[in-house]
Amino acid sequence: MQELTNDDIRALAKAANLNIDDPELTDVNYSLNAMLEAMDAIDVPGVNAVEPLAIITSNTEASQ
Repeated sequence: MQELTNDDIRALAKAANLNIDDPELTDVNYSLNAMLEAMDAIDVPGVNAVEPLAIITSNTEASQ
């Protein structure tokens, strides 16, 4: 898996309505890429054959 760049992380943070200051960006980059690498190493047989399930909530559930 290709590592996330600082621009990738800024875009993800913006999409999640998070503000990551430049001094923290290096630590966030290191941590996210380390987590992704660890998750990529997990190989549960058959897990890649399962389609992800979309989670849809109503506005009333989201506001509670």
